[in-house]
Amino acid sequence: MTRKRIPTQPKSTILIATANPAVAAYFSRVRKDCRYVNMTVEYFQAYTLEGLIKATGKARIAGKFASAWAIFGLDDFSITAEDIVAAQPFADARKVKLGWTLPSFSMWLYIHLKPLNQYIADSASFDQALAKVFPGFELTADYMTNEGQDIHLRLFSSFSKAIMNTSVYNKVSEKVNGIPATTFPLLYEDIKNICGEADLSHNQKLLAK
Repeated sequence: MTRKRIPTQPKSTILIATANPAVAAYFSRVRKDCRYVNMTVEYFQAYTLEGLIKATGKARIAGKFASAWAIFGLDDFSITAEDIVAAQPFADARKVKLGWTLPSFSMWLYIHLKPLNQYIADSASFDQALAKVFPGFELTADYMTNEGQDIHLRLFSSFSKAIMNTSVYNKVSEKVNGIPATTFPLLYEDIKNICGEADLSHNQKLLAK
């Protein structure tokens, strides 16, 4: 008797694209350690926000991704909040979601540790503060691939705190810049909806640090 094959729906997929190699290295570790099998992380050598959006849009179509995010900070392209607002229609037309951090990705890492009640425009301030917690910290691909490869695991237990801190800090940023400091809460909500809960059962020792 021939068994009937039970059809299964293919999983939706999500693309995380960035022009910053350090951020690409970070999310590659997130993908691996959280076992997000339907997440793809891409590094594109884009020199402008428009270039990153274009590359992400093309990759979305080619890979048939259900969701595609272009991840960047102001410092990545030396742009302003006004430039992000101006780029939004361009991104919408290409079905690319914008995941930004003001002024850099370091802010997102730092906000896991402490709340922010005033806007900080200097990336170096975040880098220096992070270096006190993670010795040798640098927002570079080399650091994120080697000494800092477990940063997201060490911050994992503070994720809920980061979301709460971000809610407050986004309001501060909106008064200064006209836009939130980051859209990462929406990014992570999308990741959860598509990839499910993180499976960190094999990383308990690192989570306990």
